[in-house]
Amino acid sequence: MKINRRHFLALGMGATAGTMLSPLPWKLTDDVSIWTQNWSWTPVPETGEYYYVGGACTLCPGGCSLAVRKVGERVVKIEGSPESPVNSGDLCGVGISASQLLYGPSRIEGPMVRAGKRGEGKWTRLSWEEAEAQLAEKLGSLSGGKGVAALSASRTGSVPALFQRLLDTVGSDRFLTLPSVHDTLEQAMALTMGRNPGEGVGFDTENTDLILSLGSAVAEGWGAPVRMVKAAGTKKMIQVEPYLSTTASMADMWVPAKPGTEGVFALSVAASMVREKLYDHIFVSTATEGFDAFSAWLLENYTPEKAEAVTGVSPAMVKKVAVAFAGARRPVALCGRGKGEAPVSLAEALAVFALNALKGSVQRDGGLVKVGALPYAVATAETADLGARLAELMEPGKTELLMDWGTNPFYTLATSAKATEALASIGTIVSFSPYMDETAAMADLILPDHTHLEKLQDVPVRAGLERPTVTLAQPAIEPVMDTKHTGDVLISVGGQLEGGSDAFAWDDYETYLEESCGDMWETLYDEGLWQGDIAWKKGLERLLGTSQRFTFVVPEGPVALTADGAASGLPLTLVPRWSLRISSGPVADAPFTMKTISDRMLTKGVSHVEVHPSTAKKAGLREGDTATLTTPFGSAKVNVTLFEGVMPGVVALAAGLGHTAFDEYIGGKGTSYTALSGSMTDPVTGLNCTWGARASLTKG
Repeated sequence: MKINRRHFLALGMGATAGTMLSPLPWKLTDDVSIWTQNWSWTPVPETGEYYYVGGACTLCPGGCSLAVRKVGERVVKIEGSPESPVNSGDLCGVGISASQLLYGPSRIEGPMVRAGKRGEGKWTRLSWEEAEAQLAEKLGSLSGGKGVAALSASRTGSVPALFQRLLDTVGSDRFLTLPSVHDTLEQAMALTMGRNPGEGVGFDTENTDLILSLGSAVAEGWGAPVRMVKAAGTKKMIQVEPYLSTTASMADMWVPAKPGTEGVFALSVAASMVREKLYDHIFVSTATEGFDAFSAWLLENYTPEKAEAVTGVSPAMVKKVAVAFAGARRPVALCGRGKGEAPVSLAEALAVFALNALKGSVQRDGGLVKVGALPYAVATAETADLGARLAELMEPGKTELLMDWGTNPFYTLATSAKATEALASIGTIVSFSPYMDETAAMADLILPDHTHLEKLQDVPVRAGLERPTVTLAQPAIEPVMDTKHTGDVLISVGGQLEGGSDAFAWDDYETYLEESCGDMWETLYDEGLWQGDIAWKKGLERLLGTSQRFTFVVPEGPVALTADGAASGLPLTLVPRWSLRISSGPVADAPFTMKTISDRMLTKGVSHVEVHPSTAKKAGLREGDTATLTTPFGSAKVNVTLFEGVMPGVVALAAGLGHTAFDEYIGGKGTSYTALSGSMTDPVTGLNCTWGARASLTKG
């Protein structure tokens, strides 16, 4: 076999993603494993036979099914369930390492109330009865509940529904979730295909033959990580982004585009398909509407020649991508930069929808598909106005009490010192985290939940799958600490409120869960996973919704949301670099996983930035230099690494580092990309769609 550039890069860089889904890296790091036995909190299992119990991971939106290996009553290894259609026996490095979070020193031992100044770290232990009574008293004292808000890791599922019920009881409508690309995609679907409550957007990557990825970290954890890593390794792929990532190295074609311009590039490809008549004429003429107006707008504003000034991509490359996408049998275009944890502009999502529709890759095998709503009545508030609600949360004086369940806003939403100050101005902060994360450290009251290895709970998967899916977290072990299921806490607290005894009439969470799941409970409980039908394959209809047609929509807002180039003295653009080994969500890496992070990202607690040699030369920097990275939102000391796979003028910094809480093995390692990137709001959705920030890099 001839080894070309793509094979070489895939072997050298892409193999990183592949090995993270197997036991290989853990065998290769025996020295680290032996060293970690010196940690006093590392459990040493008894000698004996091993056995497996099931479960589901909640450390990211992927909802992977687990096979938890035990010896006696100790969890000794976590693997992917081989019977799961979500992850097919594999698991990412973050999921594999969850046992260290289970036993690690960042665990909160039991309910606590703040005893000193906020963030000072002084606490008084409470009994669960005392802690629940304090929360109930505080909720009851807030007139009309207008100042009460809940920030949830998910908007769908049994526990979010209990939060919604608790807010309804006190008269508040401020149920909030962390925004992601799926919020934008669902708004785009509503405009182009029609959308009923609870319906989602999926990408049938199993049956596609070409993935056109607009900045998505397909091999680094986009959506359901294991599923997408397999797609990156088995499908033809075109990757559009300013950095030669693992995904780009595994792709058949890497298209370097200026940061934040991926949506403009998508429209330039669409314009090329229209101009060269490469689109699916039958689908467009029989199953769509609005094409004439859309195509006229497209050809006037987004020809490859006009788009080049914005994206930096030549018209020849645009045409090459258009020909490849149009010539594939079942291609799909997807967006959601990085791991999809941040929204994109609505205009960018509409561009990607239009690109799929031009090829006819809508509601068919291998394309963009509509995912049916889950069948149990626990879906909480829709998020069309999520941006405005989150903005209200960040306004000083607008929130008297905030309950946080699994979102860690002091890390995930604190995009600047100003944002941190706004969150800190909230009257009372209640954390349900099982770990001493950034938000728990700033809380007034902590009611620690079990981890996903210690509890029974439904896990709805909202990660781009082709059909509605729910996995089941199951207790592999009795709680290690004095924790309590948040569902049981909410039932207890709700029952103490005026008018809450009827609304929270269940004896315990497990009874409530079984009742909530209805007909799907038996399958979910017996098999650990429930999947609905593929909605778009029902009947003879090609499209779903009232119109039965796809509508091409001319976007109202900006397609590209890029960092302000006029910022004085900041000639570079900072972008995040993603890794399958680094959790970039609310929960940090386990201590063991921290030891597997590449020394091109982190060395002795200091982050590396990767820059093109020409960029470094202009700044007077060399390989290994220490430099100061500055943005309008802060600065940090970093190490400089030269890499020709970064576009000139771009600085790449690993995302997911820079935690200030948890424990000594996790906190204080590296620089937070989020804290340096600030925020940039899509004027149409109100969501923060920041991708990059103006930056400078100076020696010393």
